[in-house]
Amino acid sequence: MSTEIRNQIILELQGEFTTDQLKIIDLAVAKAMRGYKIKKEETLPAPMVYELPMDIREFLARKEMKGCSSGTIKQYRDLLSDFALWVKKDLRQVKDLDILAYLDYRAKLGASNRTLDGKRLILSSFYTTMHETGKMAYNPSRTVDPVKYKARLREPLNDIELEKVRAACQTLREKALFETLYATGGRVSEIVGINYGEIDKQSRSVIITGKGDQERCIFLNAKAMLAIDNYIKSRTDDSPALFISSRAPYKRLGKESIERELRAIGERSGIGRAVFPHLLRHTFATDMLEHGASLNEVSELLGHKKLDTTKIYAKISTNTLAISYKKHHAA
Repeated sequence: MSTEIRNQIILELQGEFTTDQLKIIDLAVAKAMRGYKIKKEETLPAPMVYELPMDIREFLARKEMKGCSSGTIKQYRDLLSDFALWVKKDLRQVKDLDILAYLDYRAKLGASNRTLDGKRLILSSFYTTMHETGKMAYNPSRTVDPVKYKARLREPLNDIELEKVRAACQTLREKALFETLYATGGRVSEIVGINYGEIDKQSRSVIITGKGDQERCIFLNAKAMLAIDNYIKSRTDDSPALFISSRAPYKRLGKESIERELRAIGERSGIGRAVFPHLLRHTFATDMLEHGASLNEVSELLGHKKLDTTKIYAKISTNTLAISYKKHHAA
């Protein structure tokens, strides 16, 4: 009985802790239960332990092998787990009407059309894989049409807003953080992993690991390099991380902490809208294009696999198009 309880505890915690952490928890539970005789109470209903269906686990494993980020894997797991619990039938018996009914159920709970289409895409990816691997003779998602929604226009910071945000940085860490994100156009998940010692001071560049464990080179301008050097000189710790917490034990600054810091800078700037890492990435892309960089070059710097993704991030201004028209069109 004690082994059964330990197994149930581990199953409940899977996905929340690493394998090593689960081993430590299992050992602690085993020690705590030593010497006790546990008897199942027959008058109580048996506890329900939800186990992720094997088809979903295999699908997630395939996505991990393809190099999907942990955040993407969690998105897939959460949605597919929710769908499996809702549909209450063998996932291989699902029809297109089941998927449509699930999306309708989510819509009634308040999900936007954009969110609904994101859920549809995950279900489509899952059932396309099920069909292509021979687990299902048909793909029920194939006849589920995309959910139409009006795409939000991504507006980068203009030059005045950019300078207001820059001026709102107070600490040396804030200045280094802002300049690094703006100079490189890196994802926040990529920036957190940088070590100061990995930066090539001569070329002002650093190799980072992006989505799918793909490495690429990003560059730092003079403002960013100066801000980083000033920040590093002010530190008394021995952490290799480029950005660390302000108090001992000086841990590497995480994604949420960076987002929180930028949000505070944005509020102080008074520009009237939220500031977050992705906004600086978008501003970087737009500025590169407006200063003559090609779409291919910007795509490489951003770490995009498809040019279409870069087009979404970077908006070419009407002014830039006007200059290009006058330069290249015959009078």
